[in-house]
Amino acid sequence: MADGARARFFSPAEDGKTLVPARMADMVAPQSRRHTHDLVSDRPGRSFSSSRAGQRHSFEATHDPHKLEKHKFMVELADMLDDACQRKDFDQLVLVAPHRSLGELRGLLSERVQRRIHKEIARDLTGVTPSVLWGHLQPEL
Repeated sequence: MADGARARFFSPAEDGKTLVPARMADMVAPQSRRHTHDLVSDRPGRSFSSSRAGQRHSFEATHDPHKLEKHKFMVELADMLDDACQRKDFDQLVLVAPHRSLGELRGLLSERVQRRIHKEIARDLTGVTPSVLWGHLQPEL
């Protein structure tokens, strides 16, 4: 289960009625939730207008710093899942993430991890408890 700044890993308990934290530790990227002024060190540059009227305008940023930080986190998550798959830490994988994060992660996952995906659920459930999460996942599985 993941969003752009946090990933949590669970596996079914032996009784099959609950979820327990998996061996993999949770991943957190607090920089994805920081204010823009904390992520960007400088203000955008300025230039004179092309109309020669002496007006100055600031340049537009070429990228959104929050989206860039979230993308970096998704790359780290994809790499971590690939390493875990190579170590055979899981047989099947259920991905739970918001639509945008799920789509971005899908494009970053290696082929071996993609073969292990059992189900994809496009919902943001990163803030719920394991028992509530299990209640959401049971009907889907």
